[in-house]
Amino acid sequence: MAKPWATSHIATVAAGLGIEHRISGDVKEQLVKILEEHLKVVTREMEDRTLSAEPDRKTLDDPNRMRLGFSRTRGMMIDNLARVDSVGAAAVVAANEQLEAYLRTLLGSASNIAAVDRVGTIKPRHLQKALDAMGGSGPTDEAIEAIASSEPSRDAVGDALEGGISGALTPQSLRQMARSFSNGKRVDDEAIEELILLFYDHVGEVQHEMKSGLLGGDPAAFITKLDNLQSLFMLGWMRRMLQNACKRADAAGSKIVLVDHVLNVDPWS
Repeated sequence: MAKPWATSHIATVAAGLGIEHRISGDVKEQLVKILEEHLKVVTREMEDRTLSAEPDRKTLDDPNRMRLGFSRTRGMMIDNLARVDSVGAAAVVAANEQLEAYLRTLLGSASNIAAVDRVGTIKPRHLQKALDAMGGSGPTDEAIEAIASSEPSRDAVGDALEGGISGALTPQSLRQMARSFSNGKRVDDEAIEELILLFYDHVGEVQHEMKSGLLGGDPAAFITKLDNLQSLFMLGWMRRMLQNACKRADAAGSKIVLVDHVLNVDPWS
């Protein structure tokens, strides 16, 4: 059985929440029991909702939304330490909350800028404008300006693609596909998340290249992009990605497809 929080810890947490009154010892003990009972309710509700969304999941997750990876954030924080030796769980949670708040603000600003352009996709130029407005810095290479100057104000192809997708690719649906496409290997959750991000990145890339073809590009190249788009939507692309990742996992002697086996795989090979 795990030990509950210490009464002194409850008082310290309360002080951090802005509670200025002193808390008596009896109240602290009651609060520990109250929080312990409430945690049981919270845990059971999260378990029910996690399994409702992903019946095969073995790890409790936030059922409301995807969070930044705890271990990844902690590892990067350790890399940046200068005067202390380790990173506590509370520091990781606090850092993730700040990162997610920053991400929400940044993407909210970029989304508003994209809406002014009447497009349904946040492009590099929208992100750069949002960063500039927030006083941040970001990629400013010539490719961003080239994209911005060549794109029409109306994202017609994007609208058509978004209207044609019958459903979002989710971790649950990809995990089900992985059973058939990965030759029986288990695919790590981080690898699945990376594959989903890559899938939508390539949809956006093909969308942009198709628009360039419609605006006077090479017709043969446009046909190739149509084939690529069909491959994406028929999930041939995902099958190849998983098969190639499995080969890399086999070469590394791994029984699980990890995110490292997904990265740097040629998506069209």
